[in-house]
Formats: sequence, C-alpha cells, structure tokens
Amino acid sequence: MTSVEQQLGVWASGSAGTEAAVELLIETDFWLTRSEFVAEALVTTASGTSIDWSVASELADQVQCSRGERFILLLACSLADTSRTVAMSDVSSLDGRNLKRVKEALHTAKFGW
Repeated sequence: MTSVEQQLGVWASGSAGTEAAVELLIETDFWLTRSEFVAEALVTTASGTSIDWSVASELADQVQCSRGERFILLLACSLADTSRTVAMSDVSSLDGRNLKRVKEALHTAKFGW
C-alpha cells in the first residue's frame, strides 16, 4: 500500500460510505494511478490526502477510460456522497473480479464491514 493510499484510508475512516469508496478505488488500481485523477481530484494538505468527489465525478466524463472504469469511479463518488447517483445498469460492463469488488464496496457502505 502506498503512502497516498494509507493517507486516504485514514481520511476515510469513520464513514462507511467513504471507506467503501476509497477501498474500491484502491482495489481496482486504476484511478489512483491516473495522472489526471491524482492532479485534479486528490487534495493534499499538511494533514494528509483526501478526494474531492465533485472533481472526481467530473473526471469520469473527461478522462478517456472504459465504461467499467467510469462506472467504478462514479460508484465510488456515489458511495462517498449519497447525493450523487450512478446508473447501476453499467455494472454489466465489469469483469468478474471488479464485480466482486463492487459487491464488497456496496456491502461495506451499507454495513460498515
């Protein structure tokens, strides 16, 4: 786990939805490696690193990515910020491994474990 991933985990701690969202982004290992996402959606201060979910949501439509990668980012945004929505029909674009990760994230967001 990288330092940024650890900082995001600390930042997300205490909110089941945010924890699930951050964990999903870490596990899928796509968005946290994209230079556009890191430069625009990650907010780094003296106290650590966080995610600006509004910017992250906008990036889903601006950055070239697969339908599945876009779905994962939008789902993470909706888990962390319940005022955001995602079309669950796009879940069909996921492979089995990422589908499992999505199920785990949904479970964590709902039950906190």
